[in-house]
Amino acid sequence: MFACTTISPKIRAFAILAMAAALGLPVGCNDGSAKRLESFQTSQAAGKEKRDSIKEAFRYLPQLIRLDRSAALREIQYQMNTWSKSVKASDSWKAPEMLQTVPVDLRTLDLAKRLDKLEFGEPECEYLLQCQMLTKLSKWVLDRPYRDRLFRPWLQKQKETFSADDWNQLEITLKLFDWTVCNVGVDGQPNDVEKLVSYPESPLSDTAPVYRQLPWQTLMFARGDVWQRARVFTQLAFANGVDCVALALPSESGATENASLRLWCIGVPIGNSIYLFEPNWGLPIPSQTDDGIATLQEARENPNVLRRAKIPGFFEYPVEQKDLGSIVALMDLEPFATSQSMHILEKSLTGDNRLRIASNSDTFEERLKSIDPKLTVRHWNAPWLAHAYNLSLRSRLDEQSPFSMTYVGNYGAYISDTPISQARNLHLLGNFNTTIEATGALKSYMDVRVDEQTLKKLETDKETQASLGIVRRPNQPLEVFQMQIKQSQIFFRRSKFDVAMFLGMANFDLEKLDTSIDWLTTRLLKLQGTEKWHAQAHYLVGRAYEEKGKVAEAIEEYKFDKSPQAAGNRIRIRKLNAALESK
Repeated sequence: MFACTTISPKIRAFAILAMAAALGLPVGCNDGSAKRLESFQTSQAAGKEKRDSIKEAFRYLPQLIRLDRSAALREIQYQMNTWSKSVKASDSWKAPEMLQTVPVDLRTLDLAKRLDKLEFGEPECEYLLQCQMLTKLSKWVLDRPYRDRLFRPWLQKQKETFSADDWNQLEITLKLFDWTVCNVGVDGQPNDVEKLVSYPESPLSDTAPVYRQLPWQTLMFARGDVWQRARVFTQLAFANGVDCVALALPSESGATENASLRLWCIGVPIGNSIYLFEPNWGLPIPSQTDDGIATLQEARENPNVLRRAKIPGFFEYPVEQKDLGSIVALMDLEPFATSQSMHILEKSLTGDNRLRIASNSDTFEERLKSIDPKLTVRHWNAPWLAHAYNLSLRSRLDEQSPFSMTYVGNYGAYISDTPISQARNLHLLGNFNTTIEATGALKSYMDVRVDEQTLKKLETDKETQASLGIVRRPNQPLEVFQMQIKQSQIFFRRSKFDVAMFLGMANFDLEKLDTSIDWLTTRLLKLQGTEKWHAQAHYLVGRAYEEKGKVAEAIEEYKFDKSPQAAGNRIRIRKLNAALESK
């Protein structure tokens, strides 16, 4: 600091004038200038301290993927709550009125009580992890060309009529939807498309659809039910400034209570229209006026939109034009997106840590109603139920039970620090190729293929256990740890099939189509024990053949009839055949 009484007047005047000019402060050698300069320097130091807390917390976020994450969680909470104590409550934030549409039982959860506070609990930290993961994933996905040949010509044609911003949102939406469909397998049965899923409600259940996986978990596992996969897409879109809704229909009796709502499709508002994406199909709903995507308005006005959704001789479709008179738009916003803490934090994020983490649901409602005044708009309770279920899941995994053993057996290697979780992270980050500095996803996937001798050593050898991420936690009973080892052996024996699927996906992402086809056909479809991936493998092989211009071969792959996405694949076949006939 420059003090007026300790240096020569000329030097003192020059220094203060120069510094004041640089900082935009009033000039003149007086105590006020010096105090303002000192105050500026103090605020600069405080700002750096705040940024350092955020940076340190974000550095630890990826460790929340792990089952044993208590140390990382404590560090993140410490850093984020240190930051929150250094900032003031926002004058521009207020709790959205739309929060009143969340069921009362969910508004009494602990996480709901923190929405107006500057506090970070476990769910808020997990939400930041998810936003970070989705943002990094979408960055490399959006840098690549749009892959789906069915809608690519239509997308390019829209440049003539869309504003630049609206066309950019449309391109983002199509790229993220297509990537999600190609990279997340679906659990279920082919005829699931013939019925609508009921709106999920409390109490929590281990058999309920939609909410038993957070979107980041679905990404790590690369599979989920139809609406879990759909939420990967909607949250990827949110991270990139595109808000989505789940469109739901009241029960046939006409009631509109939550319990009677039935989930239909995803609606994406772009410009003055809401575009329709069918999660069961893995396709946008085709327009009947051009080769593009149907809007909600078109589906209401043109009976052929939903009439053509039926596949004669194969599948019925549970929605007709007459059902669209009363539609509920369920905003897919995480609880924390509306909170004061995320509202303030988003404005503080800079550089590589810049994320979209906040939204105003009142403003979103106004936009939806301006597009379609007939809509009833609410918060979707699924994101709230997902976080409540996840907290319950975490507590139950600390206890030995048939449930915890089954869960760890199915997913343990993806939520522990194991080679397969590390490879998945590299894939999702777009780090495919090995360099001098680091190993890429492709090699890491290959290294996951554990031989039988190593798996036998896993029972007693601590080094082998550590190398595969199997570490006994403090106070964990020996019999529980031994059961964990047995479950891990089962998982690693079948993980080589998962790896074949992931390598097929990764090579498809890299546009190495022949390599992708080889992994999926010779290393997966031809082997027993790989059945859970067959539907996704046939679809991805079909997409690879499409890109190679081998439409007949692609159509044969899409005819695989045991796929939960079979109806959508039949729609795809119909469009491909129509394109061939028009040539």
